[in-house]
Amino acid sequence: MLPTNPPRARFAAARLAGGMGLIAAAGLSGPSLAASPILADISINLQIAGPPPPRREVIIEANRPGPDFIWVGGYWDGVPGQYSWVGGHWDRPPHRHSHWAPPRWEKDHDGRFHQVKGEWRD
Repeated sequence: MLPTNPPRARFAAARLAGGMGLIAAAGLSGPSLAASPILADISINLQIAGPPPPRREVIIEANRPGPDFIWVGGYWDGVPGQYSWVGGHWDRPPHRHSHWAPPRWEKDHDGRFHQVKGEWRD
């Protein structure tokens, strides 16, 4: 029978956290490091991905409140990196010929995402 926590893996997280603490402490140890040419070439490129794919929703036609209601699908709301799902619902268009333009996420020229809100259109 193998042990559930092998000795090497048992304290791996603690060793990693300790090592990261030492690196952070070395970086904060003095003002002379801030102007160091060694650190001048370090850059961090953090790309935040767009929202996850839409969830699959089951639309139960029998729950439709009336013949003039349409299903407005769910969507991811929030800010990049902190999304929350807003479930779909039945809604009545404001005008007879209105249609729902669902919300969507678009990527700017600088690679950042922004949300275009959903709206009823004529």
